[in-house]
Amino acid sequence: MEEIGKYIAVYLAGATGIWKGIPVGIALGLKPWMTASIVTLGAMSSALLVYFSGEPFRKWLMEKYGSKSFEAKKAKFSNWMEKYGVHGLGLMVTGLLGPFIALVIGMALLDNTRKFLFYLLVGIVLWTFGITYLSEPLVMLVKEFF
Repeated sequence: MEEIGKYIAVYLAGATGIWKGIPVGIALGLKPWMTASIVTLGAMSSALLVYFSGEPFRKWLMEKYGSKSFEAKKAKFSNWMEKYGVHGLGLMVTGLLGPFIALVIGMALLDNTRKFLFYLLVGIVLWTFGITYLSEPLVMLVKEFF
């Protein structure tokens, strides 16, 4: 039962963000592939939940932050989108800012979000496994010194 508690904790931390879930998995002593897999599932499920809430979520976002502030930021954002495209947003911003923030940006500023969702999910997988496998040796090195 103790192992299931670890998995649930990593899943819930991963649902709030990959930068939160990976340290929790490493701290609980899970293997890197298990940590990355569970964090990926958590991040994907929260991203899909927000995505499929769809239009009501987008309307709430526009009401809360106002469409004028989004229109001003959309001009700056369009330059970045011309350079990197939807795949750049889905792959790069997912790891840098987290999947939830990337999804909120994409839903607020993009018209076609299906292609973006695909790249977001691919970005979640790549960033989660990459960060997990890069951070595991560093954590072991720090544990060795202390």
